[in-house]
Amino acid sequence: MLQEVEVKTPTTRRLKINIPVSVIEGEIAKAYNKLKTIAKIPGFRPGKVPQSILERKFGKEIENEVLGKIVPEFYSKAVEEAKITPVTYPDIDGDLKIVKNQPLSFTVTVEIKPEIENLNYEGIELKEKPFSVEEDEVKTALNVLQENKAILKVSDIPLRKGDVAIIDCKAFTGGEEVKELSSKDYPFILGSQALPQEFTGSLSGKKKGDNLEIKINFEAEHLNRTIAGKEILFKVLITEIKEKILPPLDDEFAKGFKCSDMEELKKKIHENIYNRKKNQITTEYKNEIIDYLVSNHNLEVPASMVNRELEHMILEAKQSLTRDNIPIKKDEELKKDYEQKARKNVAGLIILEAIGKKEKIEITEDDIKKAIDELSAQNELKPEEVKKLYIMRDGSLDGLKNRLFTDKILETVLSKAVIK
Repeated sequence: MLQEVEVKTPTTRRLKINIPVSVIEGEIAKAYNKLKTIAKIPGFRPGKVPQSILERKFGKEIENEVLGKIVPEFYSKAVEEAKITPVTYPDIDGDLKIVKNQPLSFTVTVEIKPEIENLNYEGIELKEKPFSVEEDEVKTALNVLQENKAILKVSDIPLRKGDVAIIDCKAFTGGEEVKELSSKDYPFILGSQALPQEFTGSLSGKKKGDNLEIKINFEAEHLNRTIAGKEILFKVLITEIKEKILPPLDDEFAKGFKCSDMEELKKKIHENIYNRKKNQITTEYKNEIIDYLVSNHNLEVPASMVNRELEHMILEAKQSLTRDNIPIKKDEELKKDYEQKARKNVAGLIILEAIGKKEKIEITEDDIKKAIDELSAQNELKPEEVKKLYIMRDGSLDGLKNRLFTDKILETVLSKAVIK
């Protein structure tokens, strides 16, 4: 049973717990009675082994078994009596040992989320972020759709932006071939940012069968250490040219996007741009709300939660740097970079949870189904495939549920905000 609760800090509690002798002896008796029926000791029939022999041979095992049962049980009861929700496993002071005819007293230290006094989240003032959709934006989006529907046709015309040149390319430095930069039948899109501007500029206007040599000096800080600070000679042969043919922007084109005519397609594009901008501004409002909540509620956050968030952020940063071929910093450097952000994230989460509790916000199965259906439509996947992706990444749908919970709370706070 719980004997004492000591408040060490706003986020740590020290619990003194006592387990009565009667409970300990009762569990020990149960353990030995069970052992008697299965213990095999030479010279004794099952169930007839003297207690003293069992204690001498299995005493330590029985003690560990009993401790493993009663300590978690009484710890859970103590936590319930103390009305706290630990965020980490308990840190038990000293060693646990059963002493005959004595109660078992022990203390544990646990981290908890801090209590928030004077929770303030109504009437947050936000500056209005007006926006509009310009005709040029619709036109640009329409051109992107047109580009995506373009076809490539083998041609003898000089290369223009957007056309594809099939090239054989060999790269040399100091007379030695650089194999990793050499290729055969490489499809190069004129205007692509995949290679330096000098390369693209040299191919512009060239025809099938043209041979050319291109010299490029790479900066010393280039990520590819093989070519960093070196002059590379590219010997290029254009073996084929494929002209990009754009489809006409007419009603037939619009039908390919499930629209009856071009006017309906333009209206649809306008709505998509409008919704994207609106969602972006809503996200900015929500970020400002989190900043306000964190700065106006001075919280001491549990170190264990900060450490978990920091580990997650560092892992994501490493994965991102690896994808972008950027050198990865040492863990200590990354820790310094993200520690303050991790602390803010945890503080924001704790405050939002408190708001959610006060507002009695819950995520239902219908909410989860709706979110999965929306993600399915956006990514052209089946709902079952979306579920599998979340389960593969997080082990369950809890990650999605937590995101929906946080967003629902922010929507509630935003609805109570004052936008000037």
